[in-house]
Amino acid sequence: EGKATKPSFADEAVQNLLYKMTGLNLQKVFRPVKKELKPPKYKLMTEAQLEAATGKAIEEAKEKLIMPPVLNEREPIDDVLAEDKFLEGTETTKYVFTDLTYSIPHRERFIVVREPNGVLRKATWEERDRMIQIFFPKEGRRVIPPVVFKDEHLVTVFQQDRHEDILNMCIAQFEPDSPDYIRVHHRTYDDIEKHAKYDLLRSTRHFGGMVWYLVNRKKTDGLLVDMIHRDL
Repeated sequence: EGKATKPSFADEAVQNLLYKMTGLNLQKVFRPVKKELKPPKYKLMTEAQLEAATGKAIEEAKEKLIMPPVLNEREPIDDVLAEDKFLEGTETTKYVFTDLTYSIPHRERFIVVREPNGVLRKATWEERDRMIQIFFPKEGRRVIPPVVFKDEHLVTVFQQDRHEDILNMCIAQFEPDSPDYIRVHHRTYDDIEKHAKYDLLRSTRHFGGMVWYLVNRKKTDGLLVDMIHRDL
């Protein structure tokens, strides 16, 4: 008999279980983003209208709680295409050539680098990310990642209980299989586990990923105790 297949994060049964553990707190899901203060709006509703509005809110909340993917780190790109020694020394800077065809998926986009020593190679993932952001800007993403993602700055973010904020920023800035995306998520989960701040991510799209991380590292004792105390 073969070994039982290890469940994956994307399995439907796993997703359903993690979703149940996440919880659906409408007040938290729809809490206002910090902007200029405006007076609240009130609306008179019949029972039927209230029921319909609540149902709509629940469906919208479920959309907001869709969990980001959990992927393995991408393999480095280290492919040399040509070594043209006759070009060595003709330039002092490297040149990046990018296929700008709109219909091509970014993962399949051909991007190469010509080094000053004449080597023609495929661009690294980091170079690809920068070039794609320059030519195909994605909202919320910068060409050069903000310094807040560096480990020494994450400490301050965690002290301010901004774990959810940094994860939202991380999702916007990095691809889900990039080393930085994975590192920031793991650092955040570790800090939450260390200080038992699980409720910061409860009823957010990040809770399931945190649970999956803790389960795979056999670090669920604190989470289970927290759930028992909260009668969950």
